[in-house]
Amino acid sequence: MSMEGAEEAGKGRILIVDDTTANIEILYQILKGEFDVLFAKSGADGIRMVREHSPDLVLLDIMMPDMDGYQVCRVLKQDPATAQIPVVFVTAMGNDEDETRGLEEGAIDYLTKPIRPAIVVARVRNHLELKHRGDLLEKLSSELTRKNAELEQLARQDGLTGVANRRHFDESLRSEIQRAARNGRNLSLIMCDIDHFKKFNDLYGHFAGDKCLQLVGELLRKSFKRAGEVVARYGGEEFAVILPDTSAELAGHLAERLRLELLAQALPHADSEFGMVTMSLGVAGVLVTREHDQEWFITCADDALYRSKAAGRNRVTVWDQ
Repeated sequence: MSMEGAEEAGKGRILIVDDTTANIEILYQILKGEFDVLFAKSGADGIRMVREHSPDLVLLDIMMPDMDGYQVCRVLKQDPATAQIPVVFVTAMGNDEDETRGLEEGAIDYLTKPIRPAIVVARVRNHLELKHRGDLLEKLSSELTRKNAELEQLARQDGLTGVANRRHFDESLRSEIQRAARNGRNLSLIMCDIDHFKKFNDLYGHFAGDKCLQLVGELLRKSFKRAGEVVARYGGEEFAVILPDTSAELAGHLAERLRLELLAQALPHADSEFGMVTMSLGVAGVLVTREHDQEWFITCADDALYRSKAAGRNRVTVWDQ
């Protein structure tokens, strides 16, 4: 049966590695009715076939020229791509010392010749069942890890805009302040507020308001992609950007670029003095010392944002003590 046909039938795939044709034939006759059987007549060929066909189980002779079974098993177990494929030694070498060495090389079982068909089939069935359960457990574990990562991401993400949520923002700002203080580096925070957003909602409806917030979130994500930069929805129509290793002056330029990019979208807002959706921004940045905690950054950036609002909106203010 072809490998594809065997897979469709749900058969386990067995690779026999033995330099003696008669031994291969004996095992083939025992296993062919229940399993998909492949074979190799040398250690090197066996390793190649394991890598190409990923069998479920390898039946491996020990006494072979050029490369014996112990060497083959060692190579397979040292390769991460083949290490998990179970190996069973099938050999006439039946003393305790040989069996111990085989198990130490990584084999899971040891069958001695002459071959007893019922024992071979029973052992192969058991090992395939164990491998199947192990593979299933590994798959479930990987799936669980992936799902947990997705849940963790969702727990740190704002559902509407896709940027970080307030929880992630708080954690990131605290962490970046500690890092900057430890290393004597700059850190800046930008606070952004969409101007007259309540009026926009009242005029165009909440669906349009959500679209507006999503647009702003997308602009923020595109504008701040450098490693370590965190864009977050701070609350309602207010957003925040954490900028590691960034001076207040540079952060101010980046905030102005963001303001202009929103203007370029020309999203209509008939109830705004500018006729379109605009944003006011406040920036706080400093060479961080122990005196500059989370409250300092938020309070100063908020104060700068308030000054932008008070000065007529649609502008950037950099906090200056």
